[in-house]
Amino acid sequence: MSKPSVLLFDRVSGGHHAEYVARVASAIAPRARPVLAVSASTADASGVDARVIDLQAIAATPIERLDARREHELLRTAVRAARPDAVIHLYADEVLPFVASGRPAGAPTTLLLFRPRAHYRSAFGSALQRGEALRGAAYELAVATWRRRREAQAVLALDEVAAARWDRRGGAPARWLPEPPVLGAPSLRPRCGAVLYGRIADRKGLDRLAAAIAVDGRSLEVVLAGEVYDGYRREYDRLVTQMRDAGATVRTDDWNHGREDGLRSLAAAEVAVLPYPRHLGMSRVLLEAATVGTPVVAHDFGLVGHLVRTHGLGIAADVADPRAFRRAITTVQDAGADTYAAALARFSARYGETAFSSALEVALP
Repeated sequence: MSKPSVLLFDRVSGGHHAEYVARVASAIAPRARPVLAVSASTADASGVDARVIDLQAIAATPIERLDARREHELLRTAVRAARPDAVIHLYADEVLPFVASGRPAGAPTTLLLFRPRAHYRSAFGSALQRGEALRGAAYELAVATWRRRREAQAVLALDEVAAARWDRRGGAPARWLPEPPVLGAPSLRPRCGAVLYGRIADRKGLDRLAAAIAVDGRSLEVVLAGEVYDGYRREYDRLVTQMRDAGATVRTDDWNHGREDGLRSLAAAEVAVLPYPRHLGMSRVLLEAATVGTPVVAHDFGLVGHLVRTHGLGIAADVADPRAFRRAITTVQDAGADTYAAALARFSARYGETAFSSALEVALP
């Protein structure tokens, strides 16, 4: 008897998207046959041996420019082309309002959601600005509406608290999907300095790090490990100069890091900084840092701040306060990575292959 087919849909490329495609495809392969509806570049980067529906080939406009409404139509087109037994939309936050109220995709569908936020004040003590609160309420309404639709198979969320709250209400199952486990983590010694890892744009908080270093950059070594987004180069160069003028030693590894290179950069640091301003959702860099035993300093906001505090992964600080941010970096460095090693290992262990694969079972036909 042939396995049922599951369409993995994601129009976004770059970052960790290809890794998610690869890891989900591998996890469901024992019970289902994955079919990829992604860009050709994502399919190539994932390395998955599967049928590919090249989204750019069936889209009327460049897929990176599609708004959410057109993405929903592209999803329906991909389903008609593949005729799968089920669908997993691997990055559904933007399209959520349209799958909740629009025409059915054409197959039982599971949505993977990254950015719920309405629970941030009550669960994490993070106050939302008015616009954030309004968008959070609309998001919750869309989730509730979606879970009552006939084609809704399940909702997966990287936020464990959000998933548990949704599941207590009526509708399709809601489950926590742990980040896929980090494979091949190196262990390097000695450690030195701080690292900011990932593709660097305004949302990564490089300006917050520069302001903290301006307080006192003496004897601080910083590695910026990641390519620079188009349009951010001038600001990036200005902030690097500002940090160097403050006395810091700054190394700019401003190229596209593969997974292994990124993990080596994290493992070589005394502290990983995650100063992402008002970041919504989980951060894979947080798990990657924990897996290689590197403590973190992160913004004391939302899910990431909550995880750092409750699991003892480093310090969650107000990165908008340069002195507090700089003091947190110094405190973690002075304590040493070994101080946090047990907590980091326990946190990393929560994100094992069994937990990841088990969570995906709800999405299978």
